[in-house]
Amino acid sequence: MHRHLITFLITLIAAFHASGSPLLLNVEGSGISLNNSVDYIEDPDSSLSFRQITEGDHPWQENGSKTFNKSYNESSWWLRIEIDNPTDKSQNRLLEISYAVLDYIDVYLVSDGAVFQQYELGDKYPYHKRPFDHRNFIIPMSWEAQQNITVYLRVKSSSAVQVPVTLWDQETFFGFDTTRTILQGIFFGTMLVIAAYNLLIFFVLGERTYLLYVGYVLCMPLFLASLGGYSFRYLWPTFTEWNDQSIIVFLSGVVIFGASFTRSFLKVVDYSKWIDNTLWVFWLGGIALAISAFFIPYHYNITVLIIWAAGACVMALASGCVCWYRGQVTAKYYTIAWTAMLSGGIILALNKAGVLPTNLFTEYGTHIGSSLEVVLLSFALAERINAERRLRFEAQEHALIATQRANEELEGRVQERTHELESLTQKLRDLSNTDQLTGLHNRRHLDTVLMEEWERGKRYQRPLAVILMDIDHFKSVNDTHGHPVGDDCLQEVAKRVKHGVRWPTDFAARYGGEEFCIILPETETEGAITVAERIRQLIEENPIDTRNGPLAITISAGVHSIIPSENSSLNKLLEQSDSALYDAKKQGRNRVCRQHAA
Repeated sequence: MHRHLITFLITLIAAFHASGSPLLLNVEGSGISLNNSVDYIEDPDSSLSFRQITEGDHPWQENGSKTFNKSYNESSWWLRIEIDNPTDKSQNRLLEISYAVLDYIDVYLVSDGAVFQQYELGDKYPYHKRPFDHRNFIIPMSWEAQQNITVYLRVKSSSAVQVPVTLWDQETFFGFDTTRTILQGIFFGTMLVIAAYNLLIFFVLGERTYLLYVGYVLCMPLFLASLGGYSFRYLWPTFTEWNDQSIIVFLSGVVIFGASFTRSFLKVVDYSKWIDNTLWVFWLGGIALAISAFFIPYHYNITVLIIWAAGACVMALASGCVCWYRGQVTAKYYTIAWTAMLSGGIILALNKAGVLPTNLFTEYGTHIGSSLEVVLLSFALAERINAERRLRFEAQEHALIATQRANEELEGRVQERTHELESLTQKLRDLSNTDQLTGLHNRRHLDTVLMEEWERGKRYQRPLAVILMDIDHFKSVNDTHGHPVGDDCLQEVAKRVKHGVRWPTDFAARYGGEEFCIILPETETEGAITVAERIRQLIEENPIDTRNGPLAITISAGVHSIIPSENSSLNKLLEQSDSALYDAKKQGRNRVCRQHAA
């Protein structure tokens, strides 16, 4: 297999010769590119007959070394190839035109000035009418000793008019074609396996993203199979009209499912609204182009669709880049995958437009790019499953923290975990003990710490002070300026409370609403008053910046300190602090009051 491929490539290079001279056959044979042997005439209005071509004096033009390629046009093209057999032996060859979507190819084999064989080829004729069973157009040819044969081809097509012609001996052709078929089989097999795998994942998870990906993966090989003649040979050999329409429909399907998959997989709407809207436009355009395949001539439709598909590819790539830049982990796999796909698509588009020559690289560039893309996208989908698994794991960790306090044994197991898990546990614990608006500790954590400090003070007979403070006239702030401004006030007061509490053992928390509580272990009443007064001045001295501008705020505070004992209670300590706060409010606010033990 590899020997045939190498032989073909070597002889392909060796076959270049001066244009205008007949191609000379040799006994060994092999695959010979006939590009250099092609002369051509354009027939813009398709009015020239074969007799006029052969009898008239027409300005034949030399094709050169590149594949004959005139892109999309409405002209008919006459090609002439002269081939001599200078040997004393008869020879048999296969003439291959390796572009499967040409509409009409009229073939005339001429020797000694007379037509001895004529064929009507093209995908507008049912497949079974071909003289040779192959997805491409194969013309069997035989030379007698010393015989000269001139091949005339009349080509007209709504697809790109490109005529890559190669002359083969049968052994080399079948060897090379086997290699070519195996490569195609690997490509189609890969796509089907990936589609089946992701379809199973869809059935298990029920997530629409995987179904969209399956649609995209299936449309891509169906498009390339239609373009390469495989679909016409194996799937619909008698449906000549659908053969052209299928190319439009499946390429539109690539755009439709590609845009939908991109929006769903990357959650583009969360990162860029205008890119998401643009993908939506490409999705709608893809549907319109798929429907138009049944009403608008192929020549016009495919031209628009190629541009539309190229734009959709670029926009999909831009989506991946934006989401990657903005922190989405799986977007990097998507971006790399789409780069491979876009490269293959650009190669195909430039080839059909006549910019790039027809060769193995341009013929299989789209296959290679799309194969790499779907494999990399499968990695991206697998990474997404891992990410979802990690999210579920984190949710389980939240539940573990919630039950940890009621289960001492469970806490012991958590402590035996790895350092990484302990770090995650601590972060989750901090999150559960923190008031999300102010950043201070919440009421639940305050109750726990207050009980711990009470028991410690009772054990060691050390004083414990509590400061309760309240924002003055906070209800009028909410009523006048709105709750968002009230939130701004709460957040700034919390910052100044943190700034005013200086010892590591001092503990500040949001007590509820606009009320804050500070626990001061080892602190007498005078020390607690000093702390409360410092915080009161921090708040009074500088207006608070809110979204509606600066706002003057003051607080009132009540202070009480006690040495815990069997004859006192934690509730009594809080009641006395609250009573002192009430006195501060009653005496005009913006002040600190103490409460002596009863």
